[in-house]
Order: sequence, then C-alpha cells, then structure tokens
Amino acid sequence: MADGAQTMNSNQATIRSRASAFTLIELLVVVAIIALLISILLPSLSAAREQAKAAVCKSGLHQLALATTYYAEENRDRLPHILGSPKPGDPTTTNAPFYQYHQIFLFWKYQKNLKIYQCPSAKNENSVKKYFGSVGTTEYYSYYFVQKADSYYLDAWQEGRWPEIDPTEVSGMEIPQLYTEYWFNDWSTGAKNGTREVPAINGGAIAKIPLPSLAVAISDAVWESENPRHRGGSQLAFLDAHADWYKRDRYLDPEGTKNGNTPKDYDAWGNRPFYAWGLTKEGFNALP
Repeated sequence: MADGAQTMNSNQATIRSRASAFTLIELLVVVAIIALLISILLPSLSAAREQAKAAVCKSGLHQLALATTYYAEENRDRLPHILGSPKPGDPTTTNAPFYQYHQIFLFWKYQKNLKIYQCPSAKNENSVKKYFGSVGTTEYYSYYFVQKADSYYLDAWQEGRWPEIDPTEVSGMEIPQLYTEYWFNDWSTGAKNGTREVPAINGGAIAKIPLPSLAVAISDAVWESENPRHRGGSQLAFLDAHADWYKRDRYLDPEGTKNGNTPKDYDAWGNRPFYAWGLTKEGFNALP
C-alpha cells in the first residue's frame, strides 16, 4: 500500500508540474506581448529623455542669462562684449566680434560649472564640434572652443583663476574640454534702422534696449541648422533671464517675405529675426 500511495503521489506531482509549466506557444505569445509593449513604450521613453535634456538646456540658459545680468550690474549696466575680428572680405562685419568662448571667461566669476555650457542634446551636426569643426582646419571664424594661445586664457591659467588644464600638454590650437554649445548674441553697436542706430545686445547699454523681455541674449548654437536640437526648434534666453523654446520658423524665417507671405520671425514691433527682437518699437527688418 505504501508503494502504491508513493507512486500515486509521484504521478500527481508530475501532473501538477506539467499543468503549471508554459507550453512553447504560450511562451512565444508572452514574448510577442512584451515586444509589443516595448515597441509602444520606446517612443514615449525617447520623448521623455529628450524633454529631460531640453529641461537641462533651458535651465542652463536661464543661469547664463542671469550671469549676463550680474555682469551688467557690475559693469555700469553694459552688457558683456564678445571679442573678435572682421570676416575677411566682408566690410559689413567690420569690428564684428565672434569669439564666443570669451563669455566663459567673463561669466566665470558668476558661473564656475563648465557643464552648463554643454547642451545635452548637442550631438552630430547639431554640435559645434561637428558643425564648426576645428578652427585650424575650417573657414569658420566664430570660435566656440577656447584657444590655448589666447592671452586672457593663459593669464588666467597661470594665475590659478581657471581650471587646471595645462595648455602646454594639449596638441592643436584648441582646449577641447573648454567650449560652449551656446551662441551669445553678437548684435553690436553700428546696426542701423534706416539712419538711426539700433541698441546693441553685445557690449551695449542694457538701459537703451526698450524691450529686454523680448531681447535674446543667448541661444542654442547652430540655430541656423535645418534640424535644430530640440524637437524642430531651439531654446532662447532673454535679457530678463527667462528662457523658452521656439520652433525654427518662429525665430528664423528667411522665406517669410516672399510671395506675399507674412514672416514668422518677428516681434510685435516688426523686429526680425530673433537676434533683433526687442531692439526698437518702430520695427527693424534685418533680412531683405
């Protein structure tokens, strides 16, 4: 009897084991359902990641815009000036400043976190690394990378006022760790609205700008790209220190005046494109 009971219990255990196990078809169905759920969730996760990156970028621009106002407060209400040189062969850019990286020096007193200059969405053709390349090997003259021969940089480094990156140990013309993925508005003194001079965002008196809340101080670099960094647009930071996202044709619409179209890249007073917003209350058309 004992042997019979033991055999019966063993058979029952085998039956229960078989009943609780997955069949191959059931396993394939479960795998297919999981794959379907992943395919549904991936776009949402990707969108969430991009939103998180955009939020980091927006926060960084806000802090840099604050640094702009701090600088002006300590410099007789003059906005920071970007050093540079004219574009060869183009008299319209005489004395135009293009050394974007100098803003890192000017803002170091207020913002010592170098990561704040590096937009997390900047990659491939939307990064200054790819778009502008190396200063020594391209024709571009807007410099986003700190130049190791720059006297300001060398003096600051030798005096211990700059991160400990020995320029003598870096090959090439640039310090690859020190760069900005943001463009600082270089709209300078000398711009005209007809015969009247327009206030300067770059190096100008902040009190002369009639609409600071509309005047763009900083933006994503490579803003002219046809494939902007953030969902078809760019982040812009204004002189009142707020930052916001704009679709590309809202801040750059070169086709806007053609075929009777109304341009989209203007403010309420007709100043366009975005780097001329807020400069006059009479309107200033920066593009033909």
